Amino acid sequence: MKYDGTSATFSIDPRDGEFHVCGRSMSIKPGENIYWRVARKHDLERALRRRPHLAIQGEVVGPEIQKNRLGLKETSLFAFSVFDVSAACYLDHDDARAVLAEVGVPTVEVLEQGDSFQHTQETLLALAEGAYPGTQNEREGMVIRPRREMLSTALNGRLSFKVISNRFLLRHGE
Repeated sequence: MKYDGTSATFSIDPRDGEFHVCGRSMSIKPGENIYWRVARKHDLERALRRRPHLAIQGEVVGPEIQKNRLGLKETSLFAFSVFDVSAACYLDHDDARAVLAEVGVPTVEVLEQGDSFQHTQETLLALAEGAYPGTQNEREGMVIRPRREMLSTALNGRLSFKVISNRFLLRHGE
């Protein structure tokens, strides 16, 4: 499921051992902000110091972020990827989920998984629609990724793509 928030990455710099908290395109200075709040809440520095070769990527969601369509009472992180910095590759789905469970970081909800991909554009758009759990708020959509990481020549990179809900777009004009 694609969460409507702001993306963040958490890592240990292999050059100097410094813990980094990053938004989409910049490192965020330590302080009282949503990024550092979730880093402290989930004790990410401690978790990553035990695995300094890994970086955790996720969506920060909650009050005051993108209208809080998930209806959360407090800011939280929902991870969607784990990157192995030393090997320069993403962990496969099951391996990433195991690491995140071990360190106690919640993950984005998986809408569907399987051993083959049989969807058409129409079935993907239908699957993308629905409300965030426990709310009447239309979810943004979903992200499609293989369970085993692979590169796509068509995408010239990681095989991953978004399917945005048409109902979300019509209701929110985004």
